[in-house]
Order: sequence, then C-alpha cells, then structure tokens
Amino acid sequence: MLRRYTHWLVVLSTCMTTGLSGCLHPCWNNYDCPDPPAYDECLISEYADRGLKIEDPVPSVCEDEDWLEIPDSPDAINPDNIDLEAGYWDLSLEEAVRLALQNSQVMKDLGGVLRSPEALVSMYDPAIVYTDGRFGEEAALSAFDATFGASAYFEANDRRVNNFTVGDNGFFQQDLHNYEVNLSKRNATGGLVSLRGITQYDYNNNPQKVFSAGWDTYIDAEMRQPLLQGAGVMFNRIAGPNGEPGFANGVLIARTRTDISLADFEIAVRNLVSDVENAYWDLFFAYRDLDVKINARNNVLEVWKKAYANVEADKKSADTEAQAREQYFRFEVEVVNALNGRLVERTRDNNGSLGGTFNNPGGVRVCERRLRFMMGLTQTNGRLIRPVTEAPVAKVNFDWNAVATEALARRPELRRQKWVIKQRELELLANRNFLMPNLDLIARYRQRGFGPTLSDQSSIPGEAGALQSLTDGDFAEYQLGVEFEMPIGFRRAHSAVRSSELALARARAIKEEQEKQIMYGLSNTYAEIQRAYEIMELLFNRREAANAQEATVRASYEAGKAPIDLLLEAQRRVIDSSALFNQARIDYALAVKNMHFEKGSLLEFYQISLAEGPWPQKAYNDALRRDLHKRAAHHNYVINEAVIGQPKQSGNTLVAKPVDGEAAPSVEKIDVPKPAEVEVTPTARTSALPVLNNPLRSASTSMGGLIKPAGHSAAPVERATPAPIIRAEDAKAGENFSFGGEAPREAIWLH
Repeated sequence: MLRRYTHWLVVLSTCMTTGLSGCLHPCWNNYDCPDPPAYDECLISEYADRGLKIEDPVPSVCEDEDWLEIPDSPDAINPDNIDLEAGYWDLSLEEAVRLALQNSQVMKDLGGVLRSPEALVSMYDPAIVYTDGRFGEEAALSAFDATFGASAYFEANDRRVNNFTVGDNGFFQQDLHNYEVNLSKRNATGGLVSLRGITQYDYNNNPQKVFSAGWDTYIDAEMRQPLLQGAGVMFNRIAGPNGEPGFANGVLIARTRTDISLADFEIAVRNLVSDVENAYWDLFFAYRDLDVKINARNNVLEVWKKAYANVEADKKSADTEAQAREQYFRFEVEVVNALNGRLVERTRDNNGSLGGTFNNPGGVRVCERRLRFMMGLTQTNGRLIRPVTEAPVAKVNFDWNAVATEALARRPELRRQKWVIKQRELELLANRNFLMPNLDLIARYRQRGFGPTLSDQSSIPGEAGALQSLTDGDFAEYQLGVEFEMPIGFRRAHSAVRSSELALARARAIKEEQEKQIMYGLSNTYAEIQRAYEIMELLFNRREAANAQEATVRASYEAGKAPIDLLLEAQRRVIDSSALFNQARIDYALAVKNMHFEKGSLLEFYQISLAEGPWPQKAYNDALRRDLHKRAAHHNYVINEAVIGQPKQSGNTLVAKPVDGEAAPSVEKIDVPKPAEVEVTPTARTSALPVLNNPLRSASTSMGGLIKPAGHSAAPVERATPAPIIRAEDAKAGENFSFGGEAPREAIWLH
C-alpha cells in the first residue's frame, strides 16, 4: 500500500514539474523535438530598441529644476557695442581670489569637471568622510551603542505522538506564548553586557501538569569579556569590536580618514588659489601683449602711408610699399590673435612646476573667459575684466634655510602622508592583537519565577504569581566559565601583520620621497626667482635699446638715409623685445607665487584659513547641558567659562588672521549675487577696446595694383617717449631698477 501511494506521488510530482517548466527548456536543440517556434522579427526589434534606448533619469517631483542661466554671446563685447559707460571691470588679484573661493563649491579645473568628476575635491568631501555610514567616525562609535530588542511569539500546537504519556493518550494540544525583551551594550574594553527578560505562557492537555496553565519568567544578566584577543581599550579604539585581521574600522582609524580628507581639501583649495593667480597673470600678460602689438601695428601703418605716398609721387619703387604692406598685415594678424586668442594650453599647476610655469596663452578674450570660469562667474556680462594689480618688479630675497625648514613643516602633502603613516601604525597594532587566541570569560546570573498566573494571587492556596515568585528570589541560578578558541598556525593573522608592516614601510618610503621632491621643487623655485629677475633686467635693457634703435632708424629713414627694410626690421625687434620683457615680468611674478606654494604658505599669504561651519543650535544646547552637568558633578575642577550656548555666526569661511600683532579685521557677511548678476561699481570712463578697425576696409585701388592705406591724411600716431636706458657698466651691485616708470623699491626679505 505504501509503495503504491509513493508511486502515484512521484508520477504526480513529475507531471507538475514538467507542466510548470513549460518552454523554459530549449528542447528544439534535441533531435527528437519538433522545429523551434517562429518569432515575430518586428516584435523582437521593438523590444530591442526599447531596451537599448538612451533615456534621461526621471526628475524628482520634490526637486526644483535649477537651470543654468545662459550667458550672453561672446559676440556681445566688440569694438562696436562695448559698454563705454560702465567701462572695464578693474579687478585686483585679491578680489579675484576672494570671488573664486566664494563661488566654488567644487575645486574646479579646466576640463576636469567633465572629464573626471569623481576625482575632484569639493567642500562637501570632509563632511562626507566624517558621516560615512560604513567607515566614518559616527559609524565606528555606533558599535558601542546600546541595543534594545523585543519579540513576542504565539503558537498553537496540535499533534499526535507515539507516546501515550504525552498529552491525552498521545494527542497533544498546546497554546504557547513567548515574550522577550533584551538590552545589550558593548564597553570600551571589548566586553559585552546583556540583560534579558523572558516570559513564557504554556497551556496544554498534559494530565501530569501541576497547573492547567503556567507562567514561567526569568531575568538573565550576562557578561562576556575577552581576555586575550579583542581585549583592551586601545584595540577597540583602533579596530572596533567587529574588527578582523586585515580590516580595522575603529574610531581612531575613522578619525585619521577624516584628517586625510581635510588635508586633501586644503591641497585642493591651495591649488585653486594658485590656478586663479595663474589665470590672472595670463590675462595681465594678454593685455600688455595686445598693447605692444597694437602700437607696432600703428607704427608700421604710418610707415606704410609714407611709402604709399612716395610710390604715388614716383619717389620710391613699389617694392618698398609692398614691404611695408606685408609688415602691416603681419602685425594685424598678431593683433587679432592677441585680442581673441587661441585655445592652447594655459598656465596651470603641474606643467613644469607644481605651482605652474608660465605658458604664453595669448588672447585677451580667451584669458578673460578662463579667469571668469575659475572665479565661478558667467562668461560675459557686458564688459571685460582688466587686471589692476601690477606684476612685481622689486627684488624679493628668501632665506634658503628658513624656507626649506618651513616647507618640511607646513606642506599639506607631508601632513597628509603623516596621517597615512599613523593609520598604518594603528592597523599594525590591531593586527598584532589577532596573533593571540580567543579566551573569553563568561558570567551569567538568572533569577526565575513560576506560577499559575503572571502577577496576581492564584485561586490555588499557597501559590503566588510568576512575578511575585520572581521578586521573592526563591529560584536563582548562575554560571561562570571560560571559552577558548585558537586557529592552528594563525595563517590569516600572520598574513595581516606582514601586510601591515609592508604598508607601513611603503608609507614611510613615500614620505621620504615626498620630502626629496619638495626640496627639489623648492630649489628650482629658489633658483627661478634669481633667474627670472636677472632676465627681467636684461630684457628691459634690450627693450630700451630696441626702442632707441627704432627711433634712430626712423629718423634716418625720414631723412632718406636708411632703407625701409632696416626700419621694418627695427620695428620687429621692438615688438619682440617688448613681448619678451612682459613675459619675463610674468615669469618673475609666478616664481614669487610658486615660492609660497612650495613652502606651504600660499593660503597664509592671502590670509585664507580653513574653518568649520557652525553647528546646529541643538548641538550647542546639548553641549551647554553637558557642561552644566559637569559643573554639578565636579565642583573642584576648573571649568571653561566660555559661552557655548550662543555660537558665533559666520557668513564666510575666509577668516582673516592678524598680521604683525594687529587685531584681525572683522569679516562682514557678504551677500554673494548670482554669477550673472555680479556687478562692480562703475569706474572712471575709459576708452574702448584698444583695437582699431581694419584700415583697409574702406581701401580703394589705384594704378599699378597698389592698395591705398585708409586714413592717408590722418595724423601720425603718437609714440610714448622711451624710458632712459640702463647701462650695464653704470649699474651697481645690489641696485634695484625701475621698470615701466615705476618707483624703485627696496629688496624685500621673506622667510
């Protein structure tokens, strides 16, 4: 009979399995199966297109769409429609840095925001690391938080067993209730303390029971304390109670991660400030370069006019006019490039030096847009930014021993690596603890109570409720013991220790190499300052010599004693020497900036300090409450009298530091307008863009195929009187010179 039922059960199960599986099995691959089913190609194509379609994510209904305001067209500023009433935006270097920090939530770089957004550093990164639910400080501290749990289960059991002593002659019926409440807490030494309360209600048909229904309750207190592995305050602060060989996530490790993120943020802010200054000096050079090329173009235009007049009067041959015309168009091309610029590599960090080596970008418009981007402003707003901070020309001397010591003590890269070394040292201490076996001391105490009812007196004489029996202390139990466990060989622990030792050695080796590279970069910058200043002096003299030569050749040409090609060559020398002198000024300015970059004082040079933002008011209230509790508990201790209930309201994280013992200036709260709304008080009326319209737009042709220069009868272009020439034989050692009409300055020693 049993075999027959089993046979039918197997057949039924097989049929159900085959029917439910359906066409999941590709049976058409077998030779005994029919042909595969035909599919609708259009249907397949429709679903394939739907699965491969590129879609935008659905926006959240609770999120306001914040669209970027489209700036004005780059054509909004040109010589025909420039806003002459507002003029230029005269911007200082300090104001450019302030606006960049004020408008930058992400430490931007040209192209990096789109190319590798995850690699960028933002103002949110330190807070993200601190609040990380896996590796943050709060997550590490949460392992020591108390845990509360409660449960309630209700069962109705109805069964027959092969034992006539159970239930009613083998028929067992039961109503069972289980209630449990527990509270556990991990302490700083690694021990686990638990407190449980368990109550059970049992009603069954067992004839041998004492009561028809019984209540069993007990309170259980247990403590488990590790004695070897996992014991100690230091281990639990490093690895945490859930630490494993090779993985430590205690509060100290989490704190080092936060300190590393703070160092990364400081490095990113420093790099942003350096890039803003690089972009500022690029724009400064672009304006000076444009002025030089415009003056050269205007000078050759005057020569072209005279050459054209001589050709018309049959005083000169046509080749002289062609030479002047070729020179004019050559300089006109350079003027257009100097105004608009080309999209080439700019001056930026890590291009020859960590702080940035000058790379002639050329073009006022391109450099101005770059500076606007670095400052977080719109690309156009009706006027051009014009730098007003002059590039330094005074000689600046740095004491080598002082700057070398300062660089080793203040560079944020070294501070970051020191935190990495500290993290590796802590991990090594934690992993060495896993070389010990597990030896836990266990202590448990239990107080029981039993009765026909839970709390009230029962109808049975002399029988109390379960809770009353519990409080009487009639039934007490305890347990003491130890548990020992040890892996044979400690393979994983030894591997983790060796890995930590190698990681620590690697971190220390990297720190040594970083110190060597810092000394390498510092020595290069120290030598670059001397080179750039010397070259700036030489190029100044070359420029003045070229101007003097051009003036002499011009006088000879006008007197008919010098050919035109000699004059054109002299003009080319003027433009080349002037451009090189302006480039030397930027080289020197960047060298001074890079010295502060290399020795770690760039942020302090701009009086920039990093500060934590204000906490919520509830945090200050909690701190005040705890402080009051300390005052009540410790009357003999000296308590800080600072008012912590009223936090200082700070509207700006840029905190000015006192200089030379002076009081720090108060920082006013600045309402930052949107990038498109940044307006500056209009300055004095200035001229339009220093670009003349092409004089050949209204040109006419004449006999001989010559192009007549426009404005033939125009007044000659005024030329500035050249500065006096500095002769090398007359210069004294250590003497400072004046460039561009600036007052001479004394040498400045910085350390």
